[in-house]
Amino acid sequence: MTKEKIQSENHDLQGNQNKIKVLQLIRNAKEITRAEIIRLSGLSAPTVTRIVESLVQLNLIQSEGLGSSIGGRPPQLINFKSKENYVIGIDLGATFIRSALSNLDGEFIFEIHVPTNLKKGFDGVMEQVSSLIEKLSERAYQKSLPLWGIGIAVCGMVNKNTGIVEYSPIFGWKNVNIQDALSKHTSLKIALGNVTHLIALGELLYGVGKDYRNFICVNLGYGIGSGIIIDGKLFGGADGIAGEVGHIVMDRHNSRKGLEGVSGTLEALASGYGIADIAQELAKTDAASVLYSHGTEDIDARKVFEAAINGDRLAGEIIENVAGYLSVSIDTLIKLFNTECIVLSGGLVQNGDLLLGKIREQVTKYALSGVSRTVPIVQSGFGENAALMGSFSLILERILLLESLD
Repeated sequence: MTKEKIQSENHDLQGNQNKIKVLQLIRNAKEITRAEIIRLSGLSAPTVTRIVESLVQLNLIQSEGLGSSIGGRPPQLINFKSKENYVIGIDLGATFIRSALSNLDGEFIFEIHVPTNLKKGFDGVMEQVSSLIEKLSERAYQKSLPLWGIGIAVCGMVNKNTGIVEYSPIFGWKNVNIQDALSKHTSLKIALGNVTHLIALGELLYGVGKDYRNFICVNLGYGIGSGIIIDGKLFGGADGIAGEVGHIVMDRHNSRKGLEGVSGTLEALASGYGIADIAQELAKTDAASVLYSHGTEDIDARKVFEAAINGDRLAGEIIENVAGYLSVSIDTLIKLFNTECIVLSGGLVQNGDLLLGKIREQVTKYALSGVSRTVPIVQSGFGENAALMGSFSLILERILLLESLD
């Protein structure tokens, strides 16, 4: 490679990095002037002018309105065109497929939710997702606004290097290619990731990320996983499957198995399906419990929480044990990563303050006495939409890095 070629490539790389810096400044500031961009970015006025003009051409920003003036002509305000650009988000769950058309502010324009047809296998589920994408795409095209891509949150281990879902215990899938399957039905760009990783990314771009650059999301639902944010970036590990805390063995003497087939894992002992399995077994011999009257086959995690809240002894003991296992896991994450904050999401923390309160109390007891800073444990503000916000954020992140524009 010639010296001139190397210099040209380095110049192009620096130019792209400057463009990314300016775009992210504009998005984070909501409204900003060129003078403020110059001051905050450290770039020259001509460079900022060129970048702003190129981003206007990409339909990502606009000049609109006038700022305050301390003398002379008021400066023009520049803002991110979040409401004029659309994305599709898919939360691919084993019970329901939740989908939505959204703008880049994460505001839902149109939603469709359908039960997941697991009996038809991978191909059948992909047909369902393709149908949802088609319907949501039509809505976007009716509004004649840009549709940037499709983000998919999936319960499974997604290899970041290949895009392959290497394993999903909940779906029973191994080495499936969702991108290839859906690309046969749409020309839109498709990106996917592990559901908890994307919940963490959604919190970074839309939620607690405004206050923290280092935090961990722990998703407590039918399964259990964690998404780790370090210095404002999602940590995926070598293959993108970091954070599989649900499959860590918590009690090697416990014979109860998780869906992955390993005994004594956190999921086996404290997940939604784990709680149901434990309660179904114990209720068979406890006629004093309200769970006994339900009929063991009908017991799920929600009924266990309801019984515990109403003072049922058996249900209370089950939730106490669950809180104990979860507290040890969360304390371990805090000590391993020295994180600023823990964010809990998923159905198990949407059952009132019962579980959240127990976790906070026990993690406080485990904290290092010589460390002054207390790590807050908060509940995600997105509720059941946390995974959808994450799927939107996957596309937003690529836009902000100018990765989806080639």
